[in-house]
Amino acid sequence: MSFSENETFKELKELEIGEFVNCTFQSCDFSKFDFKKFELEDCQFMDCNLSNSKWAHAKLQNISFTGCKMIGNSFENSEAFLLELHFKACALNMSSFYGLTLKESSFINSNLSECEFSETDLRSCQFNDSQFLGAVFENSNLQKSDFRNAIGYSINPVQNNMKNAQFSVDGIKGLLDSFNIKIE
Repeated sequence: MSFSENETFKELKELEIGEFVNCTFQSCDFSKFDFKKFELEDCQFMDCNLSNSKWAHAKLQNISFTGCKMIGNSFENSEAFLLELHFKACALNMSSFYGLTLKESSFINSNLSECEFSETDLRSCQFNDSQFLGAVFENSNLQKSDFRNAIGYSINPVQNNMKNAQFSVDGIKGLLDSFNIKIE
């Protein structure tokens, strides 16, 4: 297993299993790549294609994704210890975060359409300017999360812990969808 620290990797399509600390991955095409047994800490992925990548058994500590295409990713079997993810301007459509603890993670200006957030701990997360059309939230912990500038969500307040979560007045419809009431 290789070790890399403070390195920048550009335009790669493959990567040897290893431990990466404070590394940057720029314009890489890791679509369908298997990150199994990779250890990533304080790393950044910028403008990468990570669609349909597999993250089972990967250690992801404070990882940032900016401008990445990440359609169909499954993070649900990532190593849980110190898991922290941050997304900015990413396409995460049809990705799964099922059962994860993602406290204080951020999803900024990202497309989260049809994502799976069931059984997920999303306490104190930021969802500024993100799109949630068709995303699933069931038995999720959304305490203190900020949805004020998010759009397209439909979250059942009865099925989720939403204590002190923040929503805008414009987003109230997304909290009442499950009750089949008409709002005009």
